[in-house]
Amino acid sequence: MNCSTRQFLAFSIVGVINTVVHFAVFMLFLRLFQVPLLIASTIGYCAGIVNSYCINRLWTFKVRSRATVQEFLRFTTVNLLSLGANLVLLSYLNTAIGLGPEFAQIGAIGGSLLVNFAGNKWWTFRTP
Repeated sequence: MNCSTRQFLAFSIVGVINTVVHFAVFMLFLRLFQVPLLIASTIGYCAGIVNSYCINRLWTFKVRSRATVQEFLRFTTVNLLSLGANLVLLSYLNTAIGLGPEFAQIGAIGGSLLVNFAGNKWWTFRTP
């Protein structure tokens, strides 16, 4: 298995963990606290960011250097772009396609995965 394949599989495993966190927090805020759809999704997405940063940095991309503010800012930028992709897809799947919020969110998370992996592999955690 080549390095990129291993990284994508590891990134996907971390993504599953983050998806569970994202979805659980999303549902909690959406259903229990009656927070609007896109805000509930944003809160859920943010809940997984720190977990994702730590695990992907150490396990997926095996970065051994000291973490820097610049690296975390790149990570945050990639995640904001991925969040944007998630919100656009979520809104589209919910309003234009007519999927319920739960199913629309599953599709949106899947779609934003590619943006997130590419940005983190080739920008945030790239090694010289």
